[in-house]
Amino acid sequence: MGLFDKKNCDFCGEKIGMLGNRKLEDGNMCKDCAKKLSPFCDDRRRSTVEQIRQHLQYREENKNALRAFSPTLTLGEDKKIYVDQMKGNFVVSRNKPGSWTEENPDVMPIASITSCGLDIDEDRDEIYTQNGQGQRVSYNPPQYKYYYNFKLKFLVNNPYFDDFEVKLNNFRVEGMGSMEYNRYQKMGMDIMAALGVNGAVNMTGGMGMQGGMPMNGAMGMNNMGYGQPNPYGQPMPQQGMYGQPQQMGYGQPNPYGQPMQQNMGYQQQNPYGQQMPQGNMGYQQGGYQQQNPYQQNTYGQNQQMPQNNAAFAQPASASWTCDCCGNVNEGAFCTGCGNKR
Repeated sequence: MGLFDKKNCDFCGEKIGMLGNRKLEDGNMCKDCAKKLSPFCDDRRRSTVEQIRQHLQYREENKNALRAFSPTLTLGEDKKIYVDQMKGNFVVSRNKPGSWTEENPDVMPIASITSCGLDIDEDRDEIYTQNGQGQRVSYNPPQYKYYYNFKLKFLVNNPYFDDFEVKLNNFRVEGMGSMEYNRYQKMGMDIMAALGVNGAVNMTGGMGMQGGMPMNGAMGMNNMGYGQPNPYGQPMPQQGMYGQPQQMGYGQPNPYGQPMQQNMGYQQQNPYGQQMPQGNMGYQQGGYQQQNPYQQNTYGQNQQMPQNNAAFAQPASASWTCDCCGNVNEGAFCTGCGNKR
């Protein structure tokens, strides 16, 4: 057979056009049959004909599950997550219910989610100025505008795919800490709380910098830039599907269900997980309350040193001889003539 000879689809048997072949590990698939695969399937080229055949059977069964799917909760903004709370299933789609016939989105059990994380991808554009000749030049040092995209990344226990992502924003968001930035970050955490899954924030992309301050790109680290603690950096506790996040004071939901620790100004939390002693020298150094070493002693932490502590008392002088009568004394007055020492 020649290199450009037409091949037959291993599933529908139709001839495959020159640009319509979707290669498999041991066979061929036409583009029409490939459209029937799950949108989360990204391992087609390494799949065998038999594996794809099983996948297509699963997709036919999914149509029946989709007809029985009745969403009671809608989450997200661009690509939405529809939840059937009665059956414990969910669907991811940009389309509204009732228009899913051709798309056939996967119906997945909430219990199949093994983990989830909110990825905040950073990008930046340089800001330029003009010199005296009207030419565009960089600032010194260079200045940038920072933009962000928000994606929820799921790991799932499914025989045909193991991960997928849901982008939350339609357009990239300008400025860390802006109203839109906070809204999408809150949206991602609320979705994870509603699904009852553990979650963490992961800063990725760009230079890992915002306003000249380094940002921690590790999953779940408690640092979102500017030295401020990230309340979402710790894994969220398991919550039921029907549990509502509690309010944390400023109209923002607290995913922990407990009052958030106040951390204002430059008072930083003790990283050792213990309460810092209250006795200090009246200032803070390096973001942590420093203990006054002079207020620690053998009598316990942060206690006032007794005034009669023998370790600091001045030793008494030796005996003395009275200038008037020559009597040898040890006290403050002479025992012979009463003369003062």
